[in-house]
Amino acid sequence: MKTLMARNLPRQLVLELGGKIIGGEIPPGTILTSDTLEAQFGVSRTVVREALKVLHDKGLTRARTKTGTIVLEREEWNLLDPDVIAWLRTSGLAPELLKDLEEVRASYEPWVARIAAKRRGTKDVANLSAALKKMTDAYYSEGLQSEMIGEADMAFHQAMLDATQNELMKRIGTLFIPLLRIRDEMVRDVIADGTFIIQHQAVLEAIIDEDPDAAELAMKALLEQAAEASSSARRKGK
Repeated sequence: MKTLMARNLPRQLVLELGGKIIGGEIPPGTILTSDTLEAQFGVSRTVVREALKVLHDKGLTRARTKTGTIVLEREEWNLLDPDVIAWLRTSGLAPELLKDLEEVRASYEPWVARIAAKRRGTKDVANLSAALKKMTDAYYSEGLQSEMIGEADMAFHQAMLDATQNELMKRIGTLFIPLLRIRDEMVRDVIADGTFIIQHQAVLEAIIDEDPDAAELAMKALLEQAAEASSSARRKGK
């Protein structure tokens, strides 16, 4: 059946195909051809070509000589791509990915906090403090449902990465930011109080005091609570 698109934009076709691939409507092993996609979506060959290139870059498809484009297994997907994460969530497949995220964070972020405490500068402290203030203000003015809490949380963790002064660590950590956004949205309904603010404050104070041991321990405590919230969200089918 032909699907009409409002405008012939590669982005629209990417969203349409990506969501169907992630959701299983277009299963692994399916061959996509330009002729079929042009006819189905009423778009030009140029639009199809550009859209397929984006899907290739996200690890969802691979071009095959003379046969077309094949849809790949989940093992090939770029699970840190913002679009892929969004499609996983829409399809109800994000919880398991978040479980993986919590395990990675547990082994990674305490060390980030430790190095940040050793190397932080005045600007880093200012950025961390500003992010925590934004988080606190949002909580007390709007409550746990405030979207600003998630924004401030991401800013806090990004500022902590910046404080390490380690380019590789910053780049690796930045890969997790899109997942952190989704994670914050998913656990919003299972967080009971503002304990997370106290725990972020403990991390900040240890970094200000240049105390690596305390920073590492404070981050471990924060992540333990985060893992419990994620587990609760998974049990509720978030």
